[in-house]
Amino acid sequence: MTEPILFKKYANRCLYNMSESQYVTLDDMSKLIRDGNDVKVIDAKTKEDVTSFILTQIILEEARNKNILLPVPFLHFVLRNGDNLLPQYLENNFKQFIRGFDIFTR
Repeated sequence: MTEPILFKKYANRCLYNMSESQYVTLDDMSKLIRDGNDVKVIDAKTKEDVTSFILTQIILEEARNKNILLPVPFLHFVLRNGDNLLPQYLENNFKQFIRGFDIFTR
């Protein structure tokens, strides 16, 4: 597995691709991910990992642009359990899903 492409997020919402030395848009980052790359986004000021926030922002922007929304029961589940088991639960289930999906794409 290759290292993720590192980005810095600045206070003005600009994203900077460290490996290409250029600013990118959320659409640019989405294309990189669709092309099979992993990304990691670090806040330039706090050095905090904000990858999850940025990826969520990409998903919400794409959903808004395509008028595709997440299922209401799922959104209720997220809001009810977000601080508790949600991150670990989703991560474990998605890892299983991806492993199963990889079998069919090989």
